[in-house]
Amino acid sequence: MLVWHYQVGIEERPMKLLRGALRRMIPAAILAATCSTAAAQSADAMQALAAKAALAEPVVWYESSPESQIVEVLKAFNARYPDVKVKYVRMVGGNELASRAIQEVQARGHTADLLTGGPDHLWQLNQRGLLRDLSQDNLGLPSQLLPVNYAVPTTASVYVLLWNSRKVADDQAPRNWDEVINEKWTGRMGSWVRAAAFAQLASAWGEDKAKSSLDNFVKLKPYLFKSTFPLAQGVASGEVDVAVGFYHSAQPVFDAGAPVKYRMLDPTPMHTISSSVSKSARNPSGATLLMLWLARPEGAEVYEKATSRGNPLVSSTKTYQMLQGVKVAEWPFDDVEKLATLNEQYNAILAKARPAM
Repeated sequence: MLVWHYQVGIEERPMKLLRGALRRMIPAAILAATCSTAAAQSADAMQALAAKAALAEPVVWYESSPESQIVEVLKAFNARYPDVKVKYVRMVGGNELASRAIQEVQARGHTADLLTGGPDHLWQLNQRGLLRDLSQDNLGLPSQLLPVNYAVPTTASVYVLLWNSRKVADDQAPRNWDEVINEKWTGRMGSWVRAAAFAQLASAWGEDKAKSSLDNFVKLKPYLFKSTFPLAQGVASGEVDVAVGFYHSAQPVFDAGAPVKYRMLDPTPMHTISSSVSKSARNPSGATLLMLWLARPEGAEVYEKATSRGNPLVSSTKTYQMLQGVKVAEWPFDDVEKLATLNEQYNAILAKARPAM
């Protein structure tokens, strides 16, 4: 306990200063104590989950990252919770996540314990009643980490502009979206086969401007890649000079020393990726534990180091730092139906550019 001592007869001005200091310090002390208590309660709750999870079968986790990356994530998780086993199954693309989960529940009554994917896919699963109501679990999460009652944001895919520095000088590379959609990039531009970036831009620009920009982008006859990893490789090889891709997908070419540079565009489209616990989970305690660990600084930092995708809501991640100073374009969970509709419409428009590679 903090005890303040002062002498009787002390002059009034210092006394006023002392009272002012007390008014400023007491709320701060209360806040610090509250945060410390909340952190301790959270740690206690996670240890309780770990104890229950250790008695159950391994947590089955569906997610999209390569197995070699998740091995590093689970190594750190098991260093913290050695008795909780996790079986990882890679789902390439969100559509597979949703369709497989639905089919498995229909066929055998259960699917994976933890499901990590985009908001539109998790929304589909929740609409079918397949996800646990996390608001009933008293997880103690701030509202931004529980935007809806069935999903916790755990990472994000962030769009960036990529260019081959041997073919495009730094001062010639686009610095904004108007320069991206410039006729000089006709036949030199690369893109993911999905038009999700423009669907997210509609949240910042409005649908009319986003669709008009997409129409003009299609006129550039961009080369369409089925995955953003070969898209980044296409920039590295000079197959395309510039591209709109994901930061994490370009990391392998950065690490290899390829002549590829990137910059953020403003606004920056982003897909927040969240995790949900299946209502049919056979180890719900383990699934909840892994989800919470991924959303905390330790797990978020480990996951980002392994995958180059970070949680934009955790201030210690590089992703959080990258996004400072730019406007993020992303539909909130409440508008996930709108996002799904725009994705379908815009994908059809982009497909007119040329066949996917």
